[in-house]
Amino acid sequence: MKPILMEDIAAFRTLTQLKMNPANTHVSFTMFTPDREENNYIRDIYVTDCRSEKTVRMTGTGKDGWAIWDDDDTLLLMSERTDSDKPKDFEEKTVFYRLNIHGGEAVKAFEINRNVEDARKLADGKYVLKILTDRNMPEKTEDRKEEADYHIFDELPFWANGRGYVSGKRSVLFLFDEKDGSLQPLCEHSTDCGYFTVKKGRLLYIASTWQDILPQTSGLYLYDSASGDTTCLVEEGRVRIDHCQFAGDNVIFTATDMKQWGSGQIADFWIYDAGEKQCRLLYKNKEELAVGDTPITDTLRPGGTTFRGHDDKVMFIALNHYETAVYTLKDNAIAKTECIKDGAITCFAGEEGDLWYLGAEPDSLNALYHNGRKVFDPNEELFRDRETAKMEYTPFVNRYGQKVDGWVLEPKDYDPNRKYPGILEIHGGPRAAYGMVLYHEMQIWAGMGYFVFCCNPHGSEGYGEEFADLRGKYGKIDFEDLMDFTDHVLKEYPALDPMRLGASGGSYGGFMCNWIEGHTDRFAAIASQRSVSNWVADFGTSEIGFSFDRNEMGADPWTDMEKMWEQSPLKYADQAKTPILFIHSLRDYNCFIDQGVQMFTAMKHFGVPSRMVIFEEENHGLSRNGKPKHRIRRLKEMTDWFDKYLK
Repeated sequence: MKPILMEDIAAFRTLTQLKMNPANTHVSFTMFTPDREENNYIRDIYVTDCRSEKTVRMTGTGKDGWAIWDDDDTLLLMSERTDSDKPKDFEEKTVFYRLNIHGGEAVKAFEINRNVEDARKLADGKYVLKILTDRNMPEKTEDRKEEADYHIFDELPFWANGRGYVSGKRSVLFLFDEKDGSLQPLCEHSTDCGYFTVKKGRLLYIASTWQDILPQTSGLYLYDSASGDTTCLVEEGRVRIDHCQFAGDNVIFTATDMKQWGSGQIADFWIYDAGEKQCRLLYKNKEELAVGDTPITDTLRPGGTTFRGHDDKVMFIALNHYETAVYTLKDNAIAKTECIKDGAITCFAGEEGDLWYLGAEPDSLNALYHNGRKVFDPNEELFRDRETAKMEYTPFVNRYGQKVDGWVLEPKDYDPNRKYPGILEIHGGPRAAYGMVLYHEMQIWAGMGYFVFCCNPHGSEGYGEEFADLRGKYGKIDFEDLMDFTDHVLKEYPALDPMRLGASGGSYGGFMCNWIEGHTDRFAAIASQRSVSNWVADFGTSEIGFSFDRNEMGADPWTDMEKMWEQSPLKYADQAKTPILFIHSLRDYNCFIDQGVQMFTAMKHFGVPSRMVIFEEENHGLSRNGKPKHRIRRLKEMTDWFDKYLK
């Protein structure tokens, strides 16, 4: 059996966007297949018959990644199936097709001369479209061409990861009437809409109306197509709303005022009672479940329903420690409804007793499940001759007497009488968590003869608010946990060579790699990716610097610059000794490139062996959804770096 290979990342198929038709007889989903030759992804729609559990590919163009059910037997696709469907330079256009699942070719339904991001069917012939608008873009195509080299900043954020320059842009809801082709705005041009859903001619949506600075709060709105009236259920400026759904005549949503634990605070469950015409707390999230979250990995692609209301209950996925399961809130109590033991569920459809979901078992990729049974696995053939390293659960007790979850992957053909190099992996976030689903990066290193070990230190999601709270404490208790875990693994696995240890991480994990660089010399090599090194500078360059940094640091450059500098790895660069590799992407506006460049410059200045690799046309998600060749090159750069210093 072969181990998982570096090139396998360009063969893994991922499933997302599971949806049930109105009759509950079929489910659809999207499959992403890497195309290494074109250095992109093929996207097609698949449908599974709920009775026979037979799965059929419905599209074959490789360009169909979005679909909703138009009726029981018809999918509505947003597609560029032909060259004429593609907008010309400086033009806006979105084309929709209808496809009968029982046979026949897709038929063009309508096209919109706007950039449609998402859509829902409101009634026969009427749709709610989420359209990207730009107040800074001229109306005429020739004027757009003239203005293409200019970008206007007049608000925060001015750019966003994966979206480019966003100053002046909003996602606005419109009502589209297919009969006459009319587009009617349902909210004002300065309103930015997030999630939205429809039921029986009603539209429910989360939105923020703002100028200058994007707020952390949002409002909840209800539009009734029969009357044409919009009702504000929750005023803006009070709470952050994460999820919402219809539950009979009522509305159930999750919200938090962020007062106790800051902007990352876990939300509680609320209800808008249609009879009383007011909101009230439905359930205090005393279990501190992280609703909608899944374990962090480089092999899953989230998307689809994670929160669904019913007449007397709400079903949702949530992360609890390192497992994501489906839960049900009913009669003032939460119960686990469905799970993949020690695995992850990313989205679901259907009802209790007849539940469909996409998920992944430990050490596996995602698949389609029905009531706990795997019914479609797109990677089954690939894994017939692949041997995966098992994530061995290795919890430890830190220096404060607290239990912390951790795992170790043993090297291929492990012999306890030999000595092996090892790599400490550090997750991003920090409000995120490792789980036991397959992590490709870890698998290739274990297959190449490395111990790989990771844990969920303080700051991780899924363990409660107090555990996750790192505000003003970056580089302190989280760093101590990581060092305690490293000591624990060395004790439990004597074959791990303490002189040949590496560390790797991205985003917050990249911050921690930079921090390790200036605070210990126990590691022989480090790979720091999409990192933060200087919170003072990050405040003014990152898309979230003005909000996230102030919350996490407990300060801004004018209230306590020294506090931000104390928590910045760059301050300690003069103490660095460990050879370090930096990986960054030019379009990463979450952890802007200046962060890696500053740390790299400092390393060169102080004579520390260092290298920096920059990827064009990639953003913060390079390791998860970057172009296939770029993902392989990223892995090769890190592997070569560790091989050079650890083997």
